[in-house]
Amino acid sequence: MNGDALAGNAVGGTVPARKVKVEFFDDVGTKHTITIDGAITKEKISRVLDYVELMGRIPNTPNNGSLRTAQQKFERIRDLLAQFQGRAFRSSDVQQAYEQIHGESIALSTVCTYLSRFVDRGVVLRSGSSAEWLYTVKPPGAFSWNNIVPK
Repeated sequence: MNGDALAGNAVGGTVPARKVKVEFFDDVGTKHTITIDGAITKEKISRVLDYVELMGRIPNTPNNGSLRTAQQKFERIRDLLAQFQGRAFRSSDVQQAYEQIHGESIALSTVCTYLSRFVDRGVVLRSGSSAEWLYTVKPPGAFSWNNIVPK
């Protein structure tokens, strides 16, 4: 493809197809390979990462520190949601509570990602617009924490 063809694509609004490939080994050594070829969305990536989280629970080893850290943050945010039961809140409220309780910073984008996963799993309701989402934790009994992440 020449430069003019690429420029024409950019002007015309078409985006070239993308490819994402994720490979990992689970705790019994089975290799998992997931490939997304074509239109890639945040939802698709989130589902792939959920699968990796579910299947790739690896015993503590020096090479899986980032996976443990991500799981720890997810579980900490899950535990924080009880504080917000019965009232609307913003992602920045969760970020502030996380930083106060755990004494470490967390990116707002990370909080938003995990809240989005809780919405997808039916734990949290979201209203408003992407510029200012409001979240509400569903009432007790409307979901099971056992379906989210074991405590």
